[in-house]
Amino acid sequence: MVVMRRSMVALLEKAQAGDDAAWRSILDRFSPWALNLARRRLPRGLPAEDAVQEAFLATFLKLGDLRSKEAFPSWLASIIVSQCSRMTSGLPPEVSLARLDVCGLLPRAGQSDPEDALQTGEFLAAFDAALKELPAHLRDVCRLHYRHGMSVPEVALACALPEGTVKKRLFTARPLLQERLAHFRGEGLFRVGYMPVSDHLLAMCADHLARGRNLPLHSRRYLSWTALAGDLERGRLDAAFIMAPLALALHQSGTKLLYVMDGHHDGSSLAVSRRAGRTRRLGLPCERSTHRVLLSRLGQQQPTEYGDLPTLVVNPSSAISSMRQNAIGSFFCAEPWSAKCAHEGIGETAIRSRDILPGHLCCILAVRRGFAERQAHVVTDYVRALLTARDRVRRDPAWGARIQAASTGIDEGVARIVLEQRAISFDDLAPDAGRMDDFARMALDSGVLAAPPDLSGFVCRDLCASA
Repeated sequence: MVVMRRSMVALLEKAQAGDDAAWRSILDRFSPWALNLARRRLPRGLPAEDAVQEAFLATFLKLGDLRSKEAFPSWLASIIVSQCSRMTSGLPPEVSLARLDVCGLLPRAGQSDPEDALQTGEFLAAFDAALKELPAHLRDVCRLHYRHGMSVPEVALACALPEGTVKKRLFTARPLLQERLAHFRGEGLFRVGYMPVSDHLLAMCADHLARGRNLPLHSRRYLSWTALAGDLERGRLDAAFIMAPLALALHQSGTKLLYVMDGHHDGSSLAVSRRAGRTRRLGLPCERSTHRVLLSRLGQQQPTEYGDLPTLVVNPSSAISSMRQNAIGSFFCAEPWSAKCAHEGIGETAIRSRDILPGHLCCILAVRRGFAERQAHVVTDYVRALLTARDRVRRDPAWGARIQAASTGIDEGVARIVLEQRAISFDDLAPDAGRMDDFARMALDSGVLAAPPDLSGFVCRDLCASA
């Protein structure tokens, strides 16, 4: 027993000094015992392997904090028990292996162990270089969380910040780190942008389904349509879920895009404030929006009420606060913002976009032509993931609502209302040249587009054969 204890202490000393083989020996020695402990602690249906993997990662990241090496087994046991408790309670792990893998901070499954990659000087140098390129407020929380293995509450305490702020900064930094570390991993990324709207639910769900798979997907959430369109134009995104008028405008200005599939149909609502003496000003998500096209059509149908409304560009996530301040008296944008507005008692849904033009085109998946030509299989795999997500949402709207809540912070109940009321449709998503031509003509008539777009080569059905 004394010899075994000395052997373990020697391995720990070597592992702390950076000996990869010593760490692997520790893994081999303790893995069976750790699995048995996790299985005893977890209820049926929760994978013990996940708990052990997360616990070993946390242990590795905190190995330098271990004072008494003889206490390693009990220390490891406490970490495993803590991780099992978090899984049982539905809480995220303190150090998420899945999140680190998405960030590009771990090698692909089937290659070397995560600990090997984290321990190599090349990786640490690449990660430190990536950290230095981040803004200072993002750099500090990432260094503490990813580099030193501190949990979100620990980072919040160390930086004197609310936990929500820490989570937001880690979320903002994640795609930046992922992009900078992609070269280190020897892979290219498929960079896809989306907005926090129900229209883009499939993007959120596909991102969730793709984690841990071989698809090199890097999804980024935007709050501004202008920022999303700008990054697609400048090549900072390879693809985006983007409103058709914006995509057509980019196409007209020389950005070579392919219309690969529809993101959805319908899905927007016009909400009106309940405030007495509300301003007549209507909030729209951007100048070249589907909603401006539909508003023009609505003005023709109901000229007295909607024929000559002054408008203001307001990002979807700012629409409710703008209505509270009476900067706008109504807004027309994608759900779930109208549903949220009604849920909070601030306004009520006056009309849905499907009532103006049933089954209308709105957001499409637009891919930069160069990327699609180089990486057609990646785009095809992504479309397949989107369609898988579509089928899952059809079967289980509650699942889709949970994913949207986790991806955007929108209340799960509000997200579910939109799906259960069928305010949005994910049917018939294959790109349709006739549908796009009709919509382009409406966009031109409404003044959203300045000139007729050339749609030759824009519609691409080859990558979405089964939509």
